[in-house]
Amino acid sequence: MDTPPRLILYSEEDRPAYSEDGVDLTLIRWMLTFTPTERLNILQQNMISINRLKNAGIRAATHRNFPRS
Repeated sequence: MDTPPRLILYSEEDRPAYSEDGVDLTLIRWMLTFTPTERLNILQQNMISINRLKNAGIRAATHRNFPRS
């Protein structure tokens, strides 16, 4: 009879920072310290920041393409 896989528990200082496939586990743990509503607010603020950066890049690229007089 095969034994089931065992859950490996880590202490705070022993926890791996990355999974075997490269996922940053510290960010997942950090996000899970928040409520679902708080997580949604954080992600919405991140999207606002990303859109601001994107729009700033578009404006900068457009400004560079104008002929100078």
